[in-house]
Amino acid sequence: MQEQWQEPEKIEQATIDEIATTLDLPPIIVAIMVNRGFKTSAAIKQFLTVDLNQLTAPDQFNDMTKAVARIESAIENEEKIMIYGDYDADGVTSVSILHEAFMSLGIEVDYYVPSRFTDGYGPNMSRYHEFVEQGYQLLITVDNGITGVAEVAYAQSHGLDVIITDHHDLPAELPEATAIVHPRHPNSHCEFGYFSGAGVAFYLAWGLLGDLPQELIDLAAIGTIGDVMPIVADNRIIVAAGLQQMSQDPRLGILALAKQAKLDLARLTTREVSFGIVPRLNSLGRVGSARPAVALLTTYDETEADQIAQQVEQVNAERQNLVKEVAQAAAATITSSDPAALVVAGEGWAEGVLGIVASRLVDQYHCPTLVLSIDPATQSAKGSGRSVGDFNLFQALNEYRDHFTKFGGHAGAVGLTLPVAAIDGLREHLVQQSTQQQAAINSSADLVVDYRLNAQQLPQLTPALVNDLQRYLGPFGEQNPEPVFEFDQFPWQGWQAIGKTGQTLKARLNADVELIGFRHGAEAQTLNQQTHLKVAGTLGLNIWQNKTKVQITFLAAQSTASSVSQATMPADQSGSTSANSAPTTVAGATTVPTELSGKFPQTEWHWAQHRYQVTDLRRQTFKPQLLQQDWNYICFDQHLAQQLTRKMTTKIYTRPDQLDRTATRSSTLFIDLPLNHQQLTSYLDVLTSPSLYLLFYTSPQRRERLQLQVPQLRLILKEIYQQPAIARPQLPQFAQHCQVTEAQLHFGIQVFSELNFVKMDKERLTANRQAPKTPLLNSATFRRQQALQQSYRQLAMGNLNQLEAFLKTSQKDR
Repeated sequence: MQEQWQEPEKIEQATIDEIATTLDLPPIIVAIMVNRGFKTSAAIKQFLTVDLNQLTAPDQFNDMTKAVARIESAIENEEKIMIYGDYDADGVTSVSILHEAFMSLGIEVDYYVPSRFTDGYGPNMSRYHEFVEQGYQLLITVDNGITGVAEVAYAQSHGLDVIITDHHDLPAELPEATAIVHPRHPNSHCEFGYFSGAGVAFYLAWGLLGDLPQELIDLAAIGTIGDVMPIVADNRIIVAAGLQQMSQDPRLGILALAKQAKLDLARLTTREVSFGIVPRLNSLGRVGSARPAVALLTTYDETEADQIAQQVEQVNAERQNLVKEVAQAAAATITSSDPAALVVAGEGWAEGVLGIVASRLVDQYHCPTLVLSIDPATQSAKGSGRSVGDFNLFQALNEYRDHFTKFGGHAGAVGLTLPVAAIDGLREHLVQQSTQQQAAINSSADLVVDYRLNAQQLPQLTPALVNDLQRYLGPFGEQNPEPVFEFDQFPWQGWQAIGKTGQTLKARLNADVELIGFRHGAEAQTLNQQTHLKVAGTLGLNIWQNKTKVQITFLAAQSTASSVSQATMPADQSGSTSANSAPTTVAGATTVPTELSGKFPQTEWHWAQHRYQVTDLRRQTFKPQLLQQDWNYICFDQHLAQQLTRKMTTKIYTRPDQLDRTATRSSTLFIDLPLNHQQLTSYLDVLTSPSLYLLFYTSPQRRERLQLQVPQLRLILKEIYQQPAIARPQLPQFAQHCQVTEAQLHFGIQVFSELNFVKMDKERLTANRQAPKTPLLNSATFRRQQALQQSYRQLAMGNLNQLEAFLKTSQKDR
């Protein structure tokens, strides 16, 4: 428990209210952002705007143009291409991104995921020798390569061109590669330089494909979260878009992983990715081969995805046991209760979990830590290190680099190999560096409080507040942490230690607000004896059996018995807003119908001069009962409107100018999916009913077509070209062979027919192998499909808050 708390600064209530009014934001969000250094409306607005159009352009990266030109030359000349990755979550997502990018171009490439145990981290000379012997002509590294001076020199001198894409800290000497795509290269023009390996791979894919590959952004998000990169600037945009994609249109591998991890993808945040998806992807490389992770992330076969995910779950359980064993062995070697730095080593410790154990020791001792596994046969030690605060572990150890056999990493984490004889010197060096840089180590020792609440403000702790925090301030992560709240003099009930080992702390404030504290169970007895407390924690939701509670995650507590009189000062003098600043309810909003009550996500939209209570029905089936209320019914498809009108007496509107302005209906239901966002906003501008229901019905046939991606289209065409001819009665079986539906196959055939790639008559489908290469965009059917997919992504995907933000941004761009 941190002893020092950094309280929020005192902010004038008038300042908060002015910014909140200007930006149409909840005052609590403004107060938190001002406390975090965003002092003006312009600064807050810039932070809150999360738009793919703001991403750095690929050509800002060093050597991007050169790298793309070399890849295009390799494709044109049908050269053998190899992608060389890494074995962690960032590495396997990096490989998957480039592999899918090449697949979308119809190009077969090979990839190699090194073994932590036989290859080690980074470039491996033996593997480079093999690539040369096997006749590869282009090698693309992802999430590694920047330290491979000797390996790259060998490859280049033997006819194997190397393109390096990496994000790790730059060494003094750079490899002489064909191209080095790195955001912090001296010749790079990137304003933001701290991408993950997957982020850099994403930009190379973007440069190669020409258009932003939004279908790959989920992989870039996982790599960014997995490598604990700062969730600011471009990374915040990538992670936000990636979370949305995984929530609304997850790839089969993510769906299978989520099933094993018991994750609700509809409510996915960085926390679930960090603790549910990333450890499972990492576990493969920690215990054995990480190659199945790439197969899992890129498969279009549901059965294969489920099988690999089950394998991953078994490996992850094995990894957890190894962590427990090594952590216990490492703890037994520590003799100081307050070390300046830790370098612990033992024979035969599982190499794959050393980084995890190092992280746990950092949490416990709050000092830079190295955990090494000794191989007695070679008298060599291999290990991982983790830093703390602002202490640059890579830079500190770089001065000892001459003693290392291998070394790489960045400020927060490193990997290294060295002779056993050098361990004592390494320990002395790291202790010396840590002692000299205590200010950097302790830079994050204080608990920083973002917002202070007193007991009178307990009613503000609602699911709506939690949703607003995620909506405006998320996604959370490194350099953009979840807001920490101070709960001053709250009426806590029943502090207790729960769980098999009593390590978890639990308490409650009322039936709707509870507290949980992982690894804090030992503090329950002390807290029960305190009558005046301030507690620090973050806010989340606990959803169980259709009941939603606000859940406070406990961080620390302090007794305030000697300063109770100060604990109840007016909110506007303590860095928080008053209870009267709680979000206003929507005037005139009707009660949700019984059949919908409590079942579906809801939020409040502020649109122009209107406030709407919005209910999300987009994942529900079309039910006639929904059309039997005294509501406004809006349908964008006139043909569907005509069909429905024949079955019901209520009028259905197909244009905004048809609305009856004299009617005072309390609710409006949007029946089907708009063709574009302008159709929807044209109604929002004029509607007067305070409650909106978004059904956005899409027919099953259209949904099937919208789910078809370019790589699947190219696979269908490839399979057609491998057949002499396909009889019409065999098309259903051929669709199964291609792992697509019949509707998707017929759509593909229509596109290929327009491009003259295939010919279809009454009896058979045949390939036109003499047809010239033509972009898919030359097909009018394909272009319409692309437009529909864009509308579907914008309006049918994402939660209600993300949809509102998109609509508002689109309005401003008009």
